[in-house]
Amino acid sequence: MISSVNDEKNTYESRVTDDFSSMIKIIIFNSLGFFFLDFLIPYVASQELQAAGIDMGVIFSVIVVGYMISSPFVGAITDRVSKKLLVFIGSIGRGVAYFILYGAIILKSLLGIALGMFFLGFLAGFFWIPLNTLIAEKSSVKNRSYAYGRRESAEGIGTFFGAFVGFGILLIAFEIAPHNSFLIYSALIVFGLVNILAGIVFLICVDESVKYIENFRNESIASQSVQKWVPSSLVIGLSLLFVVLFLSSTNGSLAKPFLNVYLLENIEDNPTLAALAYAPSGFVSMLLAPKLGEIADHTNPYIGISLASGLGALITFFLINTTNLWVFAALLIMDVTVVTTGGLVLSNFISRVSKSHRGKIFGFQSTFSNFGAIIGPLFGGIVWDLFGSKSPFIVSIVVELALIPFYIIAMFYLLPHLAESFEVKRNADQNS
Repeated sequence: MISSVNDEKNTYESRVTDDFSSMIKIIIFNSLGFFFLDFLIPYVASQELQAAGIDMGVIFSVIVVGYMISSPFVGAITDRVSKKLLVFIGSIGRGVAYFILYGAIILKSLLGIALGMFFLGFLAGFFWIPLNTLIAEKSSVKNRSYAYGRRESAEGIGTFFGAFVGFGILLIAFEIAPHNSFLIYSALIVFGLVNILAGIVFLICVDESVKYIENFRNESIASQSVQKWVPSSLVIGLSLLFVVLFLSSTNGSLAKPFLNVYLLENIEDNPTLAALAYAPSGFVSMLLAPKLGEIADHTNPYIGISLASGLGALITFFLINTTNLWVFAALLIMDVTVVTTGGLVLSNFISRVSKSHRGKIFGFQSTFSNFGAIIGPLFGGIVWDLFGSKSPFIVSIVVELALIPFYIIAMFYLLPHLAESFEVKRNADQNS
């Protein structure tokens, strides 16, 4: 079954297929444990298991390692097998991972926690790669960033409500049964069950044969050559893009793990106030993501990436040169918003490279990005120890600016070969 829509309308229905909203809701349920888990795992590891710093570093790196290992395989099979089946497997697996983490915490096993985190990361590849592919298939090429913005927004909503549920259960359990670990950490069981239920509903309700079809011809000789993977300029462009994605991910994760520590050491030593200043940045940009996606949809990719990188570097500079807590909070919201917008521009661009190999492209993107996310914190820690607390952020500013021309060069090589052009309206007028 193929749904066709009127391209002239600019309503919500003209942007995505009829089942898009139902499909995207699974992200809300799969994101419930994100924020809670980020708090819970280091708390349990450090306070209850007396884990060393290197142990906590390993625990959080294995989730990325798991994602990186599964990404190439899942990317390769996404274009050949049922995408909703892969999402179902990923959702069920993530639910099981929460059960493993719950059992490991109850048994006070650091190795069990590491295994649970690895399994959670490994199954993330089965979830996000086919889901990102489905989002591209069920959205208009002119509103692709908006569609990925809906993904970010759903994740923000899930994270927000999950934090209330997780911390609510945690605080109530501490009050009524402070020594009952089964009850204190029972939010993990809730999140696991919700993930499994969401996967079942997704498998039953989503029809992956329903795809968005534009009312104009958007294929060209150049886009046909993409599917054959022949032109050298395409190979150069993709290779350069993946290298830049690796460097960008390395740079993005170079300073991020130390942001909380920098805030506590240099601006506000009260952890409660610091948390109040830090938390809004994680929710505001995600809730605004659909609107940010609409902006990204009307932005030239060259300009979008350049502005996002340039503004990101500038805001980071101001961020590490303020001593006011609430100015810091406002700047952090701006920084995350800019990063989110740039990410939507990039997701839009990557989704257009090829239709028949879209899963592979997303798989390689995840692999290179995750590899960078492993290297970044290690390098950032070395720089922090050697040159001081501002040094990771200064390095990040320099690298972010330096990567702009390489993004532009990669896009320059790839633009002629995109399966879905950015000049859709003009092409439609020419074909009519």
